[in-house]
Amino acid sequence: MQEDWGQAVTSLIGATGDVTVSIGGGEQIGEVELLIAGGSERFLARCPYPLAEGESVLVVGVRPGRVVDVERWSVPGW
Repeated sequence: MQEDWGQAVTSLIGATGDVTVSIGGGEQIGEVELLIAGGSERFLARCPYPLAEGESVLVVGVRPGRVVDVERWSVPGW
């Protein structure tokens, strides 16, 4: 089971997506839809600062319970 968790973490870090429920910042949780495995999935998300619905994000960490740590993301050069 631990090996599966490690693979899940590795596959999520670096994933990108969009905020679907605003994230209030700090300990407040929102929701993101991530582009993974040829499709998309929704996860609970945390960020140290507020993010509005529709903002693009990058996954920088993974926590138990389908919670990801995200940061604001923009495609370099855009």
